[in-house]
Amino acid sequence: MSGLLSIPYAVWGPVLLVFARVVALFAAAPVTGAPVLPGQVRILLGLLVGWFALSLGVPAGVPAESFFPLALVAQVLVGSGIGLLATLMFTIFHTAGSLLDAELGFTVAQMFTPFSAAGEETLIANWFDALGTFLFLAVGGMQLLLLAAVQSFRVVPLDVTRLAVGQGVLSGAVQAFCGSFLLATELAAPIVLSLLLIDLVGAVLGRLLPQLNVLSFNIPVKMWLGIGLVAVALPLLADGARLGLLQLGQDITQYLGGI
Repeated sequence: MSGLLSIPYAVWGPVLLVFARVVALFAAAPVTGAPVLPGQVRILLGLLVGWFALSLGVPAGVPAESFFPLALVAQVLVGSGIGLLATLMFTIFHTAGSLLDAELGFTVAQMFTPFSAAGEETLIANWFDALGTFLFLAVGGMQLLLLAAVQSFRVVPLDVTRLAVGQGVLSGAVQAFCGSFLLATELAAPIVLSLLLIDLVGAVLGRLLPQLNVLSFNIPVKMWLGIGLVAVALPLLADGARLGLLQLGQDITQYLGGI
């Protein structure tokens, strides 16, 4: 124990700072930050990536020992920011699924189970979440996060003790939010517009045939047609995942450049 305590700060300081940034990144990132993943696995993954970054030669600037707590907080904020950007782009699938659930009427289940967790009964949104996880891994999302974790040390050094949140960080956050919502809307728009045509046909039939129960006709037709359109539009989700990954890379670059 006395041998460990005698290790100089120049040795253990950079190691803890690197691990703090990487562990915070993977704790906030999608997939690795999921509640179903044990915390020990996240920490182990962060330690492995941190060791890999150290082996590549992280810039060795270390703050004074008295400023170490501030530097540690700065590393956690930098890593968490990258992870949250990835999570924000990851939500395009859930947002698109929620839009379709609302249009197909699947969200009505929450009226009968009002005390359940929010979004628990949104069928397509939950299915899109699972599909989004698969696509995120398939198109190289984890590789991008690993690269961002390693390259971030070359942009934001270890000896930073305070973060200057400038115009680049704020504009990057706004761009990431708007980009994720716009991409989700583009994924859901073709199906939503098709379902609006069904509503229009039902309205016309209701005017021409007042004795027809339009509601009992419209709901099952929209439901089955919507499920069929979702199956047909699956290739669009893969394209959306690739566009989201490209947008994520640009957002991370802008975020790190604005610090």
